[in-house]
Amino acid sequence: MAEVPALTVVNVRRLCLVKPAIPTPTQTMFLSNVDLLWLPVNNVQNLVFYKISPLVDYNSLIEGLKKSLSSVLVYFYPLAGRLKIGESSRMEVNCNDEGVEFTEASINILFRDLERDGFQRKLFFQNLVHEVDPSENKNSCRPLLSIQVTAFEEGGICIGTTLHHVIADGNSFWHFMTSWAECSRGIPISKDPQHARAVLKRGKTNPSKKREESLENWADLKNKTELVYSTFCFTEEMIQNLKQRSGASSSFVAVAAQFWRCVIRAREVPLEEVVHFSLLADCRARIKPPILPTYFGNCISLGVVQTTANALTNADISFAADVIQQLINSCSDESQIDHLIAWAESSKMNVGNLLRETGWQYGTNTVTSPRFPLYEIDYGWGKPVDVQVATMNEIGAMVLSCAKDGGKSILVSTCLPQHQMDLLHRLQIVSVE
Repeated sequence: MAEVPALTVVNVRRLCLVKPAIPTPTQTMFLSNVDLLWLPVNNVQNLVFYKISPLVDYNSLIEGLKKSLSSVLVYFYPLAGRLKIGESSRMEVNCNDEGVEFTEASINILFRDLERDGFQRKLFFQNLVHEVDPSENKNSCRPLLSIQVTAFEEGGICIGTTLHHVIADGNSFWHFMTSWAECSRGIPISKDPQHARAVLKRGKTNPSKKREESLENWADLKNKTELVYSTFCFTEEMIQNLKQRSGASSSFVAVAAQFWRCVIRAREVPLEEVVHFSLLADCRARIKPPILPTYFGNCISLGVVQTTANALTNADISFAADVIQQLINSCSDESQIDHLIAWAESSKMNVGNLLRETGWQYGTNTVTSPRFPLYEIDYGWGKPVDVQVATMNEIGAMVLSCAKDGGKSILVSTCLPQHQMDLLHRLQIVSVE
């Protein structure tokens, strides 16, 4: 295992705001109820690692990134705006070209040591993204997107991103990252984003103080125990084996069923306790009329299902697969998004309250997707050598993503207290990435 210096230091060299290259439409942008559901969730943070020759001029690289970011923000201009409370007491986006936060940093770690270690998670990874206090939600001056580029010794960088979930979902975020990389390579963006957010508007809105109540601290849902992160790799062979055993028709269902069962075992949940599984599903193609795949915002359906720890862990894996498949079917119903929007219009209108209502002590939240093009984001130096989620919102959360082998394998990341993570590894459910 590679040696890490006893004192790992991330040195911030410079911080600035990157604005769109040309003035963009000055307007107030509507946030749908599906957007506002994620107001208390706050940050979505990712780390993208690139191997770069030490001969590359770092200053030129940074200037190129900022220039291409400025160019792509002309298309994705809501990211350069700020949240504000409108006249009807509803949160909205002030598209004012104020800019995206851009941080230049360096770290006293050799990039090749990370490679040698297989990019196993280190404590300092949390310093590769700009950390934002959830209470800053109330500050309309806060950027909706922050980017930190950290240079490693003797070549290699990490692009750490902090996105406010209220502005976009995973599909939209990776659309932005792909487009930014295209601008960096000097080619036109392949898909223009669509900003017609009013397409998700339903009926009249209730201008009550509930919008402020939705700013409750999301951390209330978290256990304050110190958590450790780990990533597991399900190879193509393992996935096929799980699909045969579970009867699942999709790789996602097979992997999710196996991992859910093992996480509940690792958490040593009493057999009589209720356990939950939640799922986020993209709804762009399911709404009538269908929304374009390039819709920029949140267009996701949230579904929750429950069973007992006894039924989940003592039954065959096919039981868990059936439960998850039924949840997927319900989230795929074309009326589901309308139900979600209507529910969000009530006084209990955020995800945090939903999880409190369901008694989320042993919940497993499944986010992101193996279909996102994580390893296709090429800024001109080649594709990433590793991509990781920087933070998770709940104990036992499952973050699924594609592996570097073109999507044949699936990576699953989770966070647990140390003793539970040790038990999860001892279960030997998969090989560790």
